[in-house]
Amino acid sequence: MKRWKRWCVMMLCVLTLASALPCAAGGAAAVQKGIDVSRWQGAVDWAKVKKAGVDFAILRCFAYRKDATFDTNYADATKQGIPLGAYVYMYATTPQGAVQEAQNTLAALGGKALTYPLFLDVEDSTVFALSKEALTDLMLIELQIFAAAGYRVGVYGSMSHSTTEMDLTRIENCSRWIARWTCYTSDQNKRTYTFASQDPNGSKKPDCEMWQFSNGGKGSTYGVSSDYVDLNYCYVDYPAMGPCVPNEHRFSAQLTERSCTSAGMLTLTCEDCGEKQEAAYTLPAYGHTVPDANGCCTRCGADLTAPEEPPTDPEDENAPQVCPLCGEKHWGPFGTIVLLFHTIAAYLLRHFG
Repeated sequence: MKRWKRWCVMMLCVLTLASALPCAAGGAAAVQKGIDVSRWQGAVDWAKVKKAGVDFAILRCFAYRKDATFDTNYADATKQGIPLGAYVYMYATTPQGAVQEAQNTLAALGGKALTYPLFLDVEDSTVFALSKEALTDLMLIELQIFAAAGYRVGVYGSMSHSTTEMDLTRIENCSRWIARWTCYTSDQNKRTYTFASQDPNGSKKPDCEMWQFSNGGKGSTYGVSSDYVDLNYCYVDYPAMGPCVPNEHRFSAQLTERSCTSAGMLTLTCEDCGEKQEAAYTLPAYGHTVPDANGCCTRCGADLTAPEEPPTDPEDENAPQVCPLCGEKHWGPFGTIVLLFHTIAAYLLRHFG
């Protein structure tokens, strides 16, 4: 084979192999770049946002009340063809409060479609005053209501809070939006940051679907009135999945609170057609507390010193049978004979006594 032919074959093999290997530049190009805004960013020039190369935006829709800029931001960003998600800042500290907060959030959304998830923003000190278990319970309640309305759901939190304050292992089909700022606006050089300043596949990336890697995007660069704006990378191609258009159900929520021995359940009922949806997540029974000085559960008062009787197998020949006359339990063949006579006696007394 001539030398030039050998070189052609070798180059073809190299190109074929290179195309089969993961490419860092290609991986970075597949990651979407986004900002998140609320009324604190003031007026937003969404044409400038688009020109800055922003692929998506997450809008705050609710934080105790509807965000005053949500409707305007939604309309103007949509005109620029920017795919959107939304978030609600969580204040609820009781199950009833979680139900109300979720329903108020849906009312604030007003039936608008979202391409990116509807995130529950968990970062307020009031919710962190709860136990890890109790806070996760409330998060499950709100996320279930959002999912029933037809939205993709997610949770936002700092990297530390996402592990120490909430139990995300209990929440399935939920995107994780983790804040881990690797660059700040308050550093000694007073620098501001762009997407190009961070490696979206770098070693500092947390295990998540979306990473808020900086709060130091220069506002004027990204079309917002505030000095700085948060910068995010997203690793899931939500636009390829299409927008989530909320269903037409108007669900009211009824919460059966859990106890020491029974699980909690959220039942959603459509106010128009009556359709019901059971919770995707049940809240497990608490279980009894450590007994107090009297041997009772401090939550429900049950006497924990009394031995628990094993469940009765109706097909077990040695299982006790309860007499309808005396109320006592009888075991074995002799007990069956006694039970027979007592049953006859009970019948005679009831009809002829």
